[in-house]
Amino acid sequence: MKAAIDLKLVRTRLETKRAELLEGVARAREIGAVETDAGAPDIADRATSAFTREFSFSLSENESHLLRLIDEALARLDNGRYGICVHCGGKIEPQRLNAVPWARHCIACQELQDQGEI
Repeated sequence: MKAAIDLKLVRTRLETKRAELLEGVARAREIGAVETDAGAPDIADRATSAFTREFSFSLSENESHLLRLIDEALARLDNGRYGICVHCGGKIEPQRLNAVPWARHCIACQELQDQGEI
């Protein structure tokens, strides 16, 4: 017998991860602002400062992407489409949803996406 997905637990996990990401994005923006305001006096310090800003921006871009995926998963929870692959319309495996609650695709479709076929 297959276990049903506990949607309340899924929502809690998604909202918790969302809050963590928002905190991380805010922290990265803070670091970028501090680095910009510091005004490094020599070229080595400016290069280090630029690298730190770029790293913070990259980190926040990755976190922003994951945040979008989480928001989409929350929307699917709200409209009753959670656990349904957005590509083929099949069920997403419960083990996959347990591991990656913001998953959009079943394993087969995710493999196709990873290969650039969808």
